[in-house]
Amino acid sequence: MNETWLPLCSSIHDAQSILLISHIFPDGDTCGSALALRRALLSLGKDVACCCEHSVPDIYTMLDGADTIVHPDALAGRAFDLAISIDVADEGRMGSGCAALFAAARRTAQIDHHGTNPCYADTNVIRSPLSATGVLVTELLDALEVPFDRKIAECLYVAVATDTGNFKQANADAAAFSVAARCIGCGFDIAAISRRVFDLKPVCQVKLFGAALSSLQTSHGGEVATAVVSREDFERCGAKPEHTEGIVNIVFNMEQVKIAALLVEKGEGVKVSLRSVAPYDVAEVSRQFGGGGHAMAAGCTMQTDLEEARRAIAAACEAIL
Repeated sequence: MNETWLPLCSSIHDAQSILLISHIFPDGDTCGSALALRRALLSLGKDVACCCEHSVPDIYTMLDGADTIVHPDALAGRAFDLAISIDVADEGRMGSGCAALFAAARRTAQIDHHGTNPCYADTNVIRSPLSATGVLVTELLDALEVPFDRKIAECLYVAVATDTGNFKQANADAAAFSVAARCIGCGFDIAAISRRVFDLKPVCQVKLFGAALSSLQTSHGGEVATAVVSREDFERCGAKPEHTEGIVNIVFNMEQVKIAALLVEKGEGVKVSLRSVAPYDVAEVSRQFGGGGHAMAAGCTMQTDLEEARRAIAAACEAIL
């Protein structure tokens, strides 16, 4: 066994009850990775629970076990033998309820691929740069000697495909394609999965895209582009926060743009998603506002109004160009 996995495999084998935690506003990598690991641990006879502060987006509900991911309130008072966070770059990204369950576990571990991760668990398996946490979960399943089946393959494929922009982004490395090839070899319907995850959109989401793109602003000679989604936009379009998925990439894919930002009003704050081309490091920008992430894909949450957040983010992006 690769020495990377010995401590975590030992903790898993010693534990009977295991909690898997996904990050707030879950994406395909945190959902797919957690659900693949859930199925693997169940095959080993473990008592497994999955939790997340926010609901699983509709496009991932077809994955095996998606209906078992619960709000942390449903698990309040339980002390698990082992809690593992999946694709959670820092403890704040768990949300308060999941963080409390994590802290109450007898042992803690994490699997992640964010370079800004501060190593907050007892056992930390972090590799950066790496395309997706799904790659690491694939390695863990091999270390645990759990074979792939079609349902595990679907989960891991979604994890890796979504975090690489359907294998179009700069982080689509050899490891990502290797995992995809293994998954496809298990015989699931790649066309159906890809259409569900990347192409099909409800009417409310299409309307929200229109609202966001109508807010588009550029600066620094067109090299910085920002778009916003307000609470009023959500209400007018009948959309949910998960329906912002993909907007930042449309903004980023405009000619001349080197850094793109999408700012979304959520709760009392503004969630910021950043994208860049090399060599511009938007993790540097996000860290200025208490966030983190990867060099070319990062994010943060700002406690200010939407337009003030836009001005601050645009200025920070212009400063690194």
